[in-house]
Amino acid sequence: MDSDEELARLTRRVAGAAEAVVGLRDRPDLRVVRSLVAESLTFGASSDDRFGGVLLVIDELVGNAYRHASAVRDLHVARTAENLLVEVGDGDRDVTAVRACRAGSGRFGLRLVGQLSLEWGVRADRDGKVVWALVPIREFPAGP
Repeated sequence: MDSDEELARLTRRVAGAAEAVVGLRDRPDLRVVRSLVAESLTFGASSDDRFGGVLLVIDELVGNAYRHASAVRDLHVARTAENLLVEVGDGDRDVTAVRACRAGSGRFGLRLVGQLSLEWGVRADRDGKVVWALVPIREFPAGP
């Protein structure tokens, strides 16, 4: 294999590491979801990167969708150098319950999402709604 082919293969691998999409329609176990995301997003990560916070956010947002939405769609996670954008889509158009939680009257889990995220929220889309969170990956230092 020549160097151009190797470079193209590596480029595809790195590009794929910057994004993960997991179909949730069949409601895969949360352990499987976490594993798929971790495998996709930790390639080439710095030793200073911390993915525990984002895995907790994923657990909470996907778990909430499983509990409260009738038609769960997908999980999309996009990685930049400093942050991960986590988005969970479902088929329910009503955003009022999530917005009420956002305003402070919510469940413990969404308060945890707020603590671990730079920002989080909900938006309607043509297929329902998307609950999202922007999570820093270097927020929690490795230690002394």
